[in-house]
Amino acid sequence: MNPFNLSGIAEILSFRRELQFVLLAFLITLLIPIFAVILLTNAGIDIVSDRLATVNLQTHTIDIHDPATGKVIKQLHISAVWPVSGVVTLEFGESDLPFQPFHSGIDIANPNRQIGDPITTFMPGTVIYAGEIFWGFGKHIIIDNGDNITSIYGHLSAIYVTKGQQVKPQDVIGAEGDTGWATGPHLHFQINVFGIPVNPRTFLMGNP
Repeated sequence: MNPFNLSGIAEILSFRRELQFVLLAFLITLLIPIFAVILLTNAGIDIVSDRLATVNLQTHTIDIHDPATGKVIKQLHISAVWPVSGVVTLEFGESDLPFQPFHSGIDIANPNRQIGDPITTFMPGTVIYAGEIFWGFGKHIIIDNGDNITSIYGHLSAIYVTKGQQVKPQDVIGAEGDTGWATGPHLHFQINVFGIPVNPRTFLMGNP
């Protein structure tokens, strides 16, 4: 056999191995939130927002609970705002994708399917990530809102903040888009407590 043919076959096999590695890494990244839900639920912890973050109607606070004991460790008096106006196309916990049975946030879309609506942070905080990956959230921002709360703003078309920047509600941090794994222009808005997704509606009143 021609040695050049052998070299070509070796290159193809090497490329296939690299492609398999990339796909495996992507699959693991996609399934991490789902595995976290399954593991914590099996441990007796219901993490679908009614245990980690709850609304206290008596004190008019949002109570943050210890994920191990369920005890209230912080009562927050906050005035949170929706990060963008639009139509909710997918709620927390729902999913229209067979390979992602658990939706870890809320999707908010421009009713005219346009790109570029301004995105603001829902609470004060510090930007801990502002960048892009070619899958998942695409261009996205992660903000540390304090008290073990982080918020994620995904599928952006533009990013206007940098890591380490302090932000507050009404500050425009980016623009709505369709980067990453998105079927159309929208914002994927996610709130994590102790790194676990909770229902954003626990923190927000009404609709965007």
